[in-house]
Amino acid sequence: MAVILESERKTAKARIFLAAVYSVLILGAVTMVYPFAVMISASLSSAYDYNRHSPVVRGFYDPADRFMRSLATYFRQFPRELYPDAPAGWTSWTRVADDREGVSAFYRAHVEPGAADRELADALRSTPGAREAWLDELAARDLGELGCNYDARDVAGFIRRKYGSLEALNAAWPVRHRSFFDVTFSTESRQDQSRLEATAKSADWNAFKRWYLERARAEGDYLSRTLPVKSAADWPRLRAALVAQFLDHGWRDFFRSCTANYRQVGDYLFLRGRAFANTILLVVLTILASLTVNPLAAYALSRFRLAATEKILLFLLATMAFPAAVTAIPGFLLIRDLGLLNTFAALVLPSVASGMSIFVLKGFFDALPRELYEAAAIDGAGEWTVFRRITLPLTTPILAVNALNAFIHAYASWEWAFLVCQKESHWTLAVWMYQMSQTFAHQPWCVMAGFVVVSIPTAAVFLFCQKIIMRGIVLPSMK
Repeated sequence: MAVILESERKTAKARIFLAAVYSVLILGAVTMVYPFAVMISASLSSAYDYNRHSPVVRGFYDPADRFMRSLATYFRQFPRELYPDAPAGWTSWTRVADDREGVSAFYRAHVEPGAADRELADALRSTPGAREAWLDELAARDLGELGCNYDARDVAGFIRRKYGSLEALNAAWPVRHRSFFDVTFSTESRQDQSRLEATAKSADWNAFKRWYLERARAEGDYLSRTLPVKSAADWPRLRAALVAQFLDHGWRDFFRSCTANYRQVGDYLFLRGRAFANTILLVVLTILASLTVNPLAAYALSRFRLAATEKILLFLLATMAFPAAVTAIPGFLLIRDLGLLNTFAALVLPSVASGMSIFVLKGFFDALPRELYEAAAIDGAGEWTVFRRITLPLTTPILAVNALNAFIHAYASWEWAFLVCQKESHWTLAVWMYQMSQTFAHQPWCVMAGFVVVSIPTAAVFLFCQKIIMRGIVLPSMK
């Protein structure tokens, strides 16, 4: 039944009431969508613009910000010696990103037509062989003269391609690593080449810088992350190369930087042996078990009037009075005593029965007309036939809610999976996502991309179940 009758909807009070209701609904929708938009924007950001926490990446519509973000990929700090006319307050890339007017003025002074750097860049772009000669000159120099603001997301792939396995890497390097993603060149990138010891790691660092130069030459770039840092005579050509790179490959570099986080997430989560297969198997087994045990238990409590029905329901609801942290230790001890550690049974069995699901299903079964069961009994239908052909089809919406809850619990529960499965071969995507949030804590933009990726299956399952769930909400209210 409608809250406001059709004949009353044109009155002033009704219109004010409806406007207030819709305003609250719109506000609620905004409060839900806005944080998700910020998360998506953060997943497309970099060290330059991550701290903005904006729902939209400014580089999509602001060329000045896009150029400054491109500049930030080549230098760890803003290159003041390269641009002495820059504002004095630009002491970090975060300060630069916050100065929108200053960035626009900087873009007009160096990139727009009529700027000196733009004229040098146009000459570099129009001179045949100038780009190749510039890159060849860089490649011919001693690597000790080249600085490298390397991208940590490139290291794991480079090391994996060179060594092939962690065993070969750990045999060559003095430090053992559990994953290729643990490898870093942070020490080598901040030391002078002459101070580095002649080790396998320093040799790999030099090879890594050569790889940047070779990739730049192969992709037709004007420069790479490996840049000259000691010679002031190179600065005019370097500024021209930065502008030329932006004019010819600005959008390509921008989209590549936006998707780099997702490539990193894909390598980390979906190339982890059986992580993806483990998650699918766990979710399927949990949903099947939940849709089998809970409806059967609720049907038995609803169909057969047991003397202890209320006590059983009270016992089932009492299981919800304790948080998961309290039941974790007894649950772990029970799984250990049963010999089920590091098995899928340890992941599936604790979530097979749910006290709340059984309670809700029983209430739904009690609301079904008893005449249906009496007619089925007259027709000679057995109890299993009544359950399968009458009860379940009439309770599809609540079963969809039950399946959705089971999916969310199985898919997102990393604490229990991490507790009872110490072997990495049994870890699910949720556990690896937790590990990723720890490994890439210094790169929160990659972690945000991971959150976006792992939230997609939940959204897809909800949209798939949405019509069924809404049918269970709307139809009863219309009866």
